Amino acid sequence: KALRAKDLALQAEAQRLEQFLAAIEASPNGVLLLDAADQIEWCNTVAAQHFGLDPQRDRRQRVTNLVRTPAFVAHLQEGRFDEAVVFQAPQGLTTLSVLVRRYGADSDGAGAMKLVLSQDITERERTEAMRRDFVANVSHEIRTPLTVLAGFVETLAELPLSEPERQRVLGLMAQQTRSEERR
Repeated sequence: KALRAKDLALQAEAQRLEQFLAAIEASPNGVLLLDAADQIEWCNTVAAQHFGLDPQRDRRQRVTNLVRTPAFVAHLQEGRFDEAVVFQAPQGLTTLSVLVRRYGADSDGAGAMKLVLSQDITERERTEAMRRDFVANVSHEIRTPLTVLAGFVETLAELPLSEPERQRVLGLMAQQTRSEERR
């Protein structure tokens, strides 16, 4: 009876583990588990794609032997994981944001394993670049007519103009503002 109960408990535990791994597999982010020596314990499909890994073949391999991106290697070696590191994926097609967290450490910090979370931020980076370009273009478009108008104002303020010349400068200023409104 005790053996049967133990078998049922083991089956239930195995089922919970399977459900947990299936939930991680469903994540849109990469999840990579490293042991204390930075060897790959497990990774989901997304992490395998992000880092160019084979989840079966690459188990028990040092991650820095397989993922040689300098920013990633330096980040792991420094051991300061306060912030994410951003770099091009090994295949060079995407930009990754990678966050590393220690877990399972002894009380003195020895034996810490690492959880490596990767996220494809390619689209976010592309959108941010478009936003910066848009702001720069709008800024330029606003400054150009203002510079022209500032020149006209300076001319009106500093030069002794006859009334026909003054009216001509005012007409040019009005023309400039109308042409900018139509843009």
